[in-house]
Amino acid sequence: MKKDVIIIKERKCFIDSEGIALLANNEHRSIVRLIKNHKDTLEEFGVMGFEITKPDSKGGRPKTTYLLNEEQATLLTTFMKNSTKVVMFKKKLVKEFFRMREYIQKQETVRLAGMETRKTLTDKIKESGENERMHGHGYSTYTKLIYSLTGLSETYKEWKGSMSDNSFREMLTPENLKKVEIAEGIIKPLIEMEKQYSEIKATLEPLFKLKERV
Repeated sequence: MKKDVIIIKERKCFIDSEGIALLANNEHRSIVRLIKNHKDTLEEFGVMGFEITKPDSKGGRPKTTYLLNEEQATLLTTFMKNSTKVVMFKKKLVKEFFRMREYIQKQETVRLAGMETRKTLTDKIKESGENERMHGHGYSTYTKLIYSLTGLSETYKEWKGSMSDNSFREMLTPENLKKVEIAEGIIKPLIEMEKQYSEIKATLEPLFKLKERV
């Protein structure tokens, strides 16, 4: 697959009608027609989201794209006439949902571990007097340093400027979450050694730049 056809929203897996058409090697309008024919039955497993987009050219018709959860997508496959092509599609669908569920599980494991590290780091910043020295901005200052060290500064700025209700860390890949956790894990003992922000920054910046070159 050239792209992920499974969409993650609030740690749940979905697939839209275009993704189904791609996996099934079928026309999108055929998939939409099948969804409309069985809409009431499909919505026994939840209300389907949909999006209507304007046509690309004058005279074209608006396009409706449906968003299905895993149960709805699986049920939809039972309404298709079995053929070699459809069987292959069903296998691909199962594999894609399984792969993305594993991704979510891995992301959640790293996120929960990071929450505990973050909580401890916050306590250490307060206990050390760093927060007081920074006039109550200790944790936010260290947060910016962590994202700078891990190459996520620009992404973090864009997130802060958006209207997203999601936590920034929930939007990160497991790999980037792990990098953040490593940075936090290194900073904590340095604070315990009574190192201040300027010393910690000077110590860590060369280390993380060296890692990037490697």
